[in-house]
Amino acid sequence: MQKYYKLAITVAVVGFGLGTLSTAQAATLSVSASDQGSWAAEGGFIGGNSNDNTNYITGNISATDLRDYFTFNLDNVAQVSSATLQVQRFVGSESGVKTLGLFDVSTPNNVLSQKENSPNDAIYNDLGSGKNYGTFNVSSSGDSNEILNFALNSDAIADINTRSGKFFSIGGALLSNIELSDDYLFSESGDGTFAKLVLNVDSATVPEPDLLGGVVVAGVAGLWLRKRKAS
Repeated sequence: MQKYYKLAITVAVVGFGLGTLSTAQAATLSVSASDQGSWAAEGGFIGGNSNDNTNYITGNISATDLRDYFTFNLDNVAQVSSATLQVQRFVGSESGVKTLGLFDVSTPNNVLSQKENSPNDAIYNDLGSGKNYGTFNVSSSGDSNEILNFALNSDAIADINTRSGKFFSIGGALLSNIELSDDYLFSESGDGTFAKLVLNVDSATVPEPDLLGGVVVAGVAGLWLRKRKAS
């Protein structure tokens, strides 16, 4: 009986030795925008917008002030440690470097998506005010295919984590002087190319498969020993 007991203990130890516990690991997620576009201030010359227009032009064109937004579905996102907004440059006014500000958005996503209701001063103001997620210098000229990366600050990270499992929107506005007519970024961006939110997330600590295998081996060894005792 003693040799059987020693054998069972040996099998159990080996089984546990096969398993290791994974530590929290960083993973990178890329989330495409579920909706994007622009809203105009009232009093401009540009006519109405449409709900399916994905153009995120920002600035002033044809004496109309415009601000953009990007909405993301965070259904499967949690424990975010860093975030970068990626947008394609498309076409700018070629009038020098512009200061782009990114902001939180309080307008609900189902209202924001109804771009056919543009212009609207309340929504236009919302997209360029409130909590600042970062300020960036962007040239209004360059390769239209270039992907621009905007690293979001800690306020954005906190809001992304708060909005886990929900929709999260970012507003964009030119902070430099846009009194000059035709002073803008991201024109001709309505070709269906969507912005992305690249997130670094910390995955939860979970047992790896080989640890579970070790537990099973130990359990089988214990069951075998009990049977030996019963016989």
